[in-house]
Amino acid sequence: MLDIAQIGKLLAETGRGLASLFEIIPDMVFAMDREERILYVNEIAAQAMGGKPADLVGRKQRELFLPALADRHSAAIQQVFRTGEILVTENQHDLHRKPVWIDTRLVPFRDAGGRVVAVVGFVRDVSERRQAQATIELREAFLRGMLDNFPHMVWFKDPQGKFLVVNQPFADATGKARPSDLIGLTDFDVWPHELAKGYVADDEEVMRTRQQKQVEEQLSVHGKIRWVETFKSPVLDASGNVIGTTGLGRDITERRRLQEEQRRSREQLRALAAHVESVREQERVRIAREIHDELGQSLTCMGMDLAFLDKQIDSGNHEAAARVAALVELVKDTIRCVRRISSELRPSILDDLGLGAAVEWLARDVEARTRMTCGVEVPEDLALPFDLATPLFRICQEALTNVTRHAQATAVSIRLATEDGHVSLVIKDNGRGITDEEIRRHGSLGLLGMKERVELLGGTLEVKGQPGEGTTLAIRMPLEANKSG
Repeated sequence: MLDIAQIGKLLAETGRGLASLFEIIPDMVFAMDREERILYVNEIAAQAMGGKPADLVGRKQRELFLPALADRHSAAIQQVFRTGEILVTENQHDLHRKPVWIDTRLVPFRDAGGRVVAVVGFVRDVSERRQAQATIELREAFLRGMLDNFPHMVWFKDPQGKFLVVNQPFADATGKARPSDLIGLTDFDVWPHELAKGYVADDEEVMRTRQQKQVEEQLSVHGKIRWVETFKSPVLDASGNVIGTTGLGRDITERRRLQEEQRRSREQLRALAAHVESVREQERVRIAREIHDELGQSLTCMGMDLAFLDKQIDSGNHEAAARVAALVELVKDTIRCVRRISSELRPSILDDLGLGAAVEWLARDVEARTRMTCGVEVPEDLALPFDLATPLFRICQEALTNVTRHAQATAVSIRLATEDGHVSLVIKDNGRGITDEEIRRHGSLGLLGMKERVELLGGTLEVKGQPGEGTTLAIRMPLEANKSG
């Protein structure tokens, strides 16, 4: 067995030139023999042990450390002597009344015959690294807890489409037990082929454009079709390079169901409104005809009878003659009133001569009742079906009523035209001009009624107003949709 002097000489000869290196590296370096005597120690290690290198050489490590720590060191050193293998440990120690994490690497030192005659130790304080690692682990645990408890699906993929991070809701949606089961997989490993192709195309678009993309799509989750609203975004590093894509998927099945119910309800209400309007229009036609035919005929007969009575009255009976003459005028006024009521209910000219003539009649009636001039531009060959002509006439009637009541206009123009399979109606006045607030006002039942009529027929309605420059009402409806409907 070599003594300490011989082992020291061997270390010096073998490690010639290394001593200076051991003095500048940040690690603590020491060498011990089988009896755990210090053969070499660098300055940093000597300071940690509370002495100088010259004072420590030859001393046993049990003289320098507390019993528990000395026992731990002794077991590790003897293991290296016994096995001849490198031993790496990382433990927490109380050094200078301060807990520190120490990374220790024990290396066997052999003589020329291959015997282990010493153990060289390299010790490094890794407290900062452990603290940083603990911080990272805490942050990862926090993020993992937040992601897994987040109610929406979240994922992160690298540029090749491999999943790097997923949360529990996403794993649940794919049928996996844990998020870790998805790490390293691609969309083609998780979803049906056609669905995966779409996802890959979305990722490529997001990375190419560097813009967020929002889509609504259907997924089969546990055998049930679910609607998911997905936001996909590129992920950039500090240099602005694309390093992947991230996504957030929100289950909107309930919202879509409510939207669908609302849509169906709206369609049912519109269908009911259309039916009520059709029934009301038919009832107007019936009442108008009955008033015109029945009351008109009765009043005509009364007029004829009164004319007969007028001839039978004695010329000297002035009072009777005056009363009969008054009744004749009353019958004439009543006949005019009946005709007006009948025309307002349903002008016969609309059924007999069509929409163009009815609009002309409506314009002349407005001119007769107001001081406005009313210009009309209608194609001579305009021919529209009943279910289209009637609502357009009613809209025109309502619009002219609004102009008369509110516009303070002196002139209004009406233009009817057909082009590109559509019919258009434009009514423009030179009044005060409707305001945006009046257009949006919920109480504007006239505009609301016109809009409903137009939308029932698949058309559009636009209202524009400029203060002091009047108001323009523009309507456009498809012709084919009404013929087929």
